[in-house]
Amino acid sequence: MPKEVKIIESASENGAGKRGASLGPAAIFLEARQQNLDIFDNRGWVISQDFNDEFYPEHHTPYARNIQSILKAFRQSSETIEAVLRDDYFPLIFSGDHSNAIGTISGVKNFYNTDRLGVIWVDAHLDLHSPYTTPSGNMHGMALNPLLNKDNLENARNQPAQLTEDLWNELKTLGSHKICPKISPADIVYIGIRDFEKEEWSLIEKYGIRVFTPEEVNNKGVNEVLDEVLAYLSGCEHIYTSFDVDSMDTSISRGTGTPVDGGLTMEQADAIFKTLFHHEKVRAFEITEVNPLLDYNNEMARTVVNLLKGVL
Repeated sequence: MPKEVKIIESASENGAGKRGASLGPAAIFLEARQQNLDIFDNRGWVISQDFNDEFYPEHHTPYARNIQSILKAFRQSSETIEAVLRDDYFPLIFSGDHSNAIGTISGVKNFYNTDRLGVIWVDAHLDLHSPYTTPSGNMHGMALNPLLNKDNLENARNQPAQLTEDLWNELKTLGSHKICPKISPADIVYIGIRDFEKEEWSLIEKYGIRVFTPEEVNNKGVNEVLDEVLAYLSGCEHIYTSFDVDSMDTSISRGTGTPVDGGLTMEQADAIFKTLFHHEKVRAFEITEVNPLLDYNNEMARTVVNLLKGVL
């Protein structure tokens, strides 16, 4: 039986290095309207405050840029997700940049308060940096790290100020139960990874985190990969799926902040949506990093709407 969907707009873009991802949710909605589709009609649409007006490019937390406004936004998104799950809806999350997953995954974890929460991370990037290892300071490259509570100090290149460390540690305990860590390295699976730094890869090797590259998806076939992913996470009663549009190849994924050649095809992305969206263990589905300011003719949002047509 299809899940009753409620759309959550979590549009903080202060974790990205480029502006515009906050416009992604609206671009998706407008594209559906342009196509005369009713996939969003009669569904609740909840907007979580984003605090994008509190943007400080030259801020005094250079190794975690805008972390103060990000923390505010993610406290709200965590509470929003908990409330939506409490009302027995399935959250379809349209987020700005990928750091929003810190808040939304925190909400899922705190609601279910389960020992093992699986995460399927469909992305070109690992997003495993911390303020101690980041080369940019942009927090969308740190989206999974505070959920894991792995600062990776043995590979540190930066020494953040005390303020940054304090706020970073607050991020780790978001949610009503103050759980930390939220997820285990054994309960993450990546699909589409092809761009990362050595500091991030050191965590993959250290903890044996499962990664499926686009090459492996091509060689095995996407359906076999998805079977392996779900088997790997079979010990998790609850799963969060996050789909970054830069997981797809640049031939179809241009309107996003960090596109990378050699990604997933439209057919592979479609299979991911159709397999995972209605899977009995998937408790929330996130679509992130659509940036219409970097796009042409809203093509990135059109791609997302075309994928959603297969599941809504």
